[in-house]
Amino acid sequence: MNAARTPQGSLAVENRMRFTRREFWRGAWSAWLLFMIALTGTLVVTGVLQSGPPWGNVFSSIVVFLLYGIPIGGAVSLLVMLAGSPLAWGLGRLLVATDHVVAHLLAFAGLGAAIGAAVTASGIIGQPPAPFVAVVIVTCAISVAGGWYRTFWRSRQERKPWGSNS
Repeated sequence: MNAARTPQGSLAVENRMRFTRREFWRGAWSAWLLFMIALTGTLVVTGVLQSGPPWGNVFSSIVVFLLYGIPIGGAVSLLVMLAGSPLAWGLGRLLVATDHVVAHLLAFAGLGAAIGAAVTASGIIGQPPAPFVAVVIVTCAISVAGGWYRTFWRSRQERKPWGSNS
């Protein structure tokens, strides 16, 4: 197959979805940040739902959940992000020849879901009830896919020629 050559002489089709280490880590940190935002929202909702005895009023319940949930969830999710990074790197390398954005999103969402399932099955976060397990898995899937998409979008913005509107 003859592919169009870029000014640098590399094959455009093969290089379209290549990523740099900087872009990779941008995606990893974006996924972690998205997860932390979702975790904060989940903790607030949980605080509201669990308010009353023994947690106290809604405000104190939310404060307790955030006071413990953010540092613990942040530390665990940071370790999981670092441990899962080689898997994401490998997946990105496997998909480098695929330029379908939806395929990448689904693959990275699947990776996030698998990581969420592994974390809940490992017992790191205790033995959560089934609805909580589903929330963790879906949140991980959305976070990892969202981190990939944010990085993809940013890298395309950085590669546009100045003054281009497309």
